[in-house]
Amino acid sequence: MALPPTEPFAAPVLRQSGGYNSHYLPVPLEIADAYKSAGVKRVIATLNGKPFNRAILGNADGERFLIVGLPILREIMAHLGDIVMIELKPDPEPDRIDLGIEFTEVLEMDEEAAERFYSFTPGHQRSMAYYVTSAKREETRIKRALELAHKLRTRTLYGDRSIDP
Repeated sequence: MALPPTEPFAAPVLRQSGGYNSHYLPVPLEIADAYKSAGVKRVIATLNGKPFNRAILGNADGERFLIVGLPILREIMAHLGDIVMIELKPDPEPDRIDLGIEFTEVLEMDEEAAERFYSFTPGHQRSMAYYVTSAKREETRIKRALELAHKLRTRTLYGDRSIDP
């Protein structure tokens, strides 16, 4: 199904209350539904002229939105309550995940950690990779990659169930 072209739209930077307390940009329901109907999972959202790979998420109230963390808000020079200009287009590589050099090398050296990492959904993989790649310093990225590989291998990630009786 062809995706109807979407015109740029403006949305305020809002903040979710409870749970994650993250910043987000509401997406008009008709636009979000058009992407969902076309089977588009991820989009390239151009925010104030800068592109970011995002997913259009939703909540139980039927609201659709893009999560934007503080690094993105800094990059687009926006704050809570500011209006952001948004253009959306389908992400041509929705399952591509930037692992970063450090995490890629660690996974290449640790088969057990790599096997477990690649058993997770793309979204879970993306989240773990972001934990590593979001560090500014190389030393921190290396430390996080090694720590994450250890947790993958020993099944001690947050949420892992103990296998001991």
